Amino acid sequence: MKKVVIALTATVLLAATAIIITHYYSIKMLSASRAYTNFESQYSKGEKDASRHLMSYIYSHDEVDYLSFKNDISKPIGDKIARNALIANKDTRIARIGFLMGNNNARDLPELIWFFQKLKGTLFFDRAIQAWQQADILVEKLNTIGTAAYRDIHSGKPVDKQGLILAINTISDNLTIKQQTFAETLGETSRKVDDYVIIADLVISVIIILSAALLAGLMLWKLHTSKKLIVDQNLALQNINERINKFAYIITHDLRSPLASLTGVVNVMEREKNINNIPEYTAMMKESLLLQDKYIQDVLNTIRDVNEGPAELCNINQIVNDVISQNNFFPEGTKVKFLSELEIWEMKSNITGLKVIFNNLISNAIKYADFSKSEQWIKVKSYRTGQQYVIEVEDNGLGIEPGLRNKVFNKYFKSGINKKSTGLGLYFTKQTVEEMNGTITVKSSSGGGTSFIVSLPI
Repeated sequence: MKKVVIALTATVLLAATAIIITHYYSIKMLSASRAYTNFESQYSKGEKDASRHLMSYIYSHDEVDYLSFKNDISKPIGDKIARNALIANKDTRIARIGFLMGNNNARDLPELIWFFQKLKGTLFFDRAIQAWQQADILVEKLNTIGTAAYRDIHSGKPVDKQGLILAINTISDNLTIKQQTFAETLGETSRKVDDYVIIADLVISVIIILSAALLAGLMLWKLHTSKKLIVDQNLALQNINERINKFAYIITHDLRSPLASLTGVVNVMEREKNINNIPEYTAMMKESLLLQDKYIQDVLNTIRDVNEGPAELCNINQIVNDVISQNNFFPEGTKVKFLSELEIWEMKSNITGLKVIFNNLISNAIKYADFSKSEQWIKVKSYRTGQQYVIEVEDNGLGIEPGLRNKVFNKYFKSGINKKSTGLGLYFTKQTVEEMNGTITVKSSSGGGTSFIVSLPI
């Protein structure tokens, strides 16, 4: 991902650099074309003025006209010197002198020389150079005619004025054609360069747009992925917090039973007068501490596991007996009769989860026992239905009013009868059952007792 982003960014930067370079050369080409347009104008003007002054000299024999002719003809001759120097790859100083002789602006010289050097050898510009060379041949003829006419006139020889004028006009007309060919070819060269620049701009622009679009898409995807990752992390943190809250409750709630058992044993032992019975009580205390230690180890193992702990073969009878023994020393627990109707004694499940379920349901049944009745009992059942294990904890306690049955699994819900309740026991029981991919339901009638039914997959 990082390499792709770097590659796309580099592509955009390179393409942008290419556009800058292309436009730089495009402007330079435009400036050079303008310089050559001025060059052609000066070349044409020099030839036309030279022809005009030569014809005037032939009729007037005025030295001033001849000097003007020589001055004017030196302009295209200077351009010839520059062209020959550039073709032969001689020192550009010679070319600069030649262009200055051609009356070109000194500021245009770098563009004239650069354009010639860069496009020399190309088909279009070579055609322009060829027209330029042909024009120089005609200029040389015009210069030869002028030199010969001056020699004859200066020596007093008769001259064919009409013939000379006709030759000069013919040369001038042919020069005009060559100059037009040069200008058209140069214009065609400039247009071709412009076409290439436009094509390059389009290709580079498409590359930039596509790269920028891909880069933006990747950035948006990365933002979306980061946002999703943050959401997932927040959900994971919420789940972790929920699990921490649950385990905090389990530790404070479920460890209260063995501590109460110890307190009960200590109270009984304090009232015991026969010292020979003390070992029996210490054995009971040791058993309670061992159960407490084992339970703490089970909870720690579950906390370490991301899931609710591995499935293992659990002894249902042993778990039920441990839970009952932990609750036996509560004042209320000693008054309740425990009944066992276990058809399934072993099941493969999460042992900590089963302890949470049994401990909460049995202790909850004790809390809401109806001591106005002659007998209080709690019945624990286990059996199999199809592809499910069923655990049922039934009592003949106070029961649940019809309007409250749908609320008993809500967080912090209290019926108001038991002041010691935190309103979390049944909430965490349901969570534990659902984490074990099971379901829990309640059946109750006001004053007629309650039955909690837990179904777990086999």
